[in-house]
Amino acid sequence: MKRYIIIALSFLAWSMFAFGAEVKVENASLARSGDSLKIDFKIVVPQGTVGSDYLQRMVPVVDNQVDSIALEEIEIEGKRKQKLRRREAVLSGTTYEPSTYHTVNGGELQYSMTLPYEKWMGKSPMNLRLVCEREGCCEVEPLPDILLCSEVVVQPPYVPSVKPVPLIPSVAERLAEVEAVLFPMVAYTPYSDSMTVWRDKGALKVYFPLDKSDLRRDYRDNAATLDRIIDILQQIYVDDRSAVGKILIVGFASPEGPLKRNLRLAGARAQVLKEYVNERLELPDTLFEVANGGEAWGELRDRVEESDFDCRDQMLDIIDNTPDLNRREWLLRRLDKGRPFAELLRSVFSDQRNSGYIRVYYTSVPDSNAIAINQAQKLIAQERFDEAIALLQPIQDDVRSLNTLATAYYRKDDKETAMSLFEQAAEAGDKAAILNLKNIRENY
Repeated sequence: MKRYIIIALSFLAWSMFAFGAEVKVENASLARSGDSLKIDFKIVVPQGTVGSDYLQRMVPVVDNQVDSIALEEIEIEGKRKQKLRRREAVLSGTTYEPSTYHTVNGGELQYSMTLPYEKWMGKSPMNLRLVCEREGCCEVEPLPDILLCSEVVVQPPYVPSVKPVPLIPSVAERLAEVEAVLFPMVAYTPYSDSMTVWRDKGALKVYFPLDKSDLRRDYRDNAATLDRIIDILQQIYVDDRSAVGKILIVGFASPEGPLKRNLRLAGARAQVLKEYVNERLELPDTLFEVANGGEAWGELRDRVEESDFDCRDQMLDIIDNTPDLNRREWLLRRLDKGRPFAELLRSVFSDQRNSGYIRVYYTSVPDSNAIAINQAQKLIAQERFDEAIALLQPIQDDVRSLNTLATAYYRKDDKETAMSLFEQAAEAGDKAAILNLKNIRENY
């Protein structure tokens, strides 16, 4: 069912010409229907309105404060004037062709005109008038205008709306929001002693018994941690838009005991974890970086600094100012009769007997379809509809593109294609398309 958005003004207009009779205009209306402006009125010409030797011209004009447009003229002929015009056509070798809208004394005509809606029409109230003149044998005389409709507010046609399409993150990007072990590949640098990997929140650690490098699933919470590592890597690998760029495993040992032994222990712990992952996923060796972090003095210092140990400041001074690691440990053991070191053994060193810290660096392909859709929306705003369509047609199987593609066709005035695409998008649950369909159907 069509709905005419606005406002048809209907009344009787008339004009008194020189001979005393009235030209009557009935049921005048100026309204928008769809993408068009419709003008309708009926003219009734009583006998004697126009003298026999005269031609009355009436030009409908639609105007407002912004612009105006003149429509096809109306002719009302007197009897002798009509004969004279026919004779003149014959003598000149042409054909007598009156206006499409033509009548004579005693006649009537229905005037109907449809114009493409233009933006200026909705910028201020509109008027419809007849600009009149009378042609005799020797001269043309202007006559008063006839106002048919005044101050008609014509609402503009509905313009379909588009909404920016949020980029869908890859699996790796989505996991990185909740898994602190994941970093984008652009953040990767080879491991160095200056890296404070232990400060990573939520870092994954696998623990080892004292002085051991055997990987045991039943030790502490190793089983859950190992399963989590494998699950994260598997999820990344099955996603077409995600890939593992590098797996960094840094092995550490607690500072207790001889330095050489601890270095061997830290390296062995990192290597055994790499082997565990590789056995289950068969990843290329080039993806792994297995680093020996040695004794975990950096982490120990952080733990001491955050503590309320009685000899906290003295311990920090020893750690910061004793470069020789064996001597550093010896001084800590002797401090305050060994009580601070015993506290370290109890509360810190047991957590440092781990393989170290794992970082997984990932690469990710951007959501190119969403990027293209949003670019097409910018082109539509610039009225570059063909470019928007060309950008979207190759990704038309992505339902997110349909509402924007439909809008481009609609704005290009290919309504049939647009409506089909709007319906497909609406069936797929696109809320913007559902709203567009509703408003378009109500707007016509």
